[in-house]
Amino acid sequence: MPKTDDDLPAKSVSSARPTGIDTAQKYDAAQIDKLEGLEAVRKRPGMYIGDPDERGLHHMVFEVLDNSIDEHLAGFCDKIEVTVHVDGSVSVRDNGRGIPVDIHPKWKMPAVELVLTNLHAGGKFGQGAYKYSGGLHGVGAKCTNALSDWFKVEVTREGKVYHMAFERGKTTEKLSVIGEIKNKRIPGR
Repeated sequence: MPKTDDDLPAKSVSSARPTGIDTAQKYDAAQIDKLEGLEAVRKRPGMYIGDPDERGLHHMVFEVLDNSIDEHLAGFCDKIEVTVHVDGSVSVRDNGRGIPVDIHPKWKMPAVELVLTNLHAGGKFGQGAYKYSGGLHGVGAKCTNALSDWFKVEVTREGKVYHMAFERGKTTEKLSVIGEIKNKRIPGR
């Protein structure tokens, strides 16, 4: 015998919305998060480099290249080399001043490490190092570092060649001197 709606058990009404968030879900201070350092870049790369596809890869290369272009615009660089290696990695090299390697007086770490591992750290915020600059102003190269499986930097300053290495934005090899050059008269070389 057919049953009427009154005879059927009550339908359970789901409180889930199409978004998958239950309507009973609390939304208070406990749901607010603060991402520290380069974690934000890794968690939401699109906010920093656009699409996390081929265009994003190109954007990351341009961010590092922009630093060399800034050196050129400031009058300290007249040669920039970009090399695409067989493994797909890219090197950018210039004959500019090189990222400072001395210990930062406030942050107590080599300046090169500071600018490659901390958002909004750089020489383009009015301290007189650059009059013009491109890129993301203190975000670009560190985003490339944060999103790269590995990132190496070599800096030549005051006759010495310095090296550091990183993996996904974390320092894996501390700053060290790996060589010396003879011609100390060329800025950054």
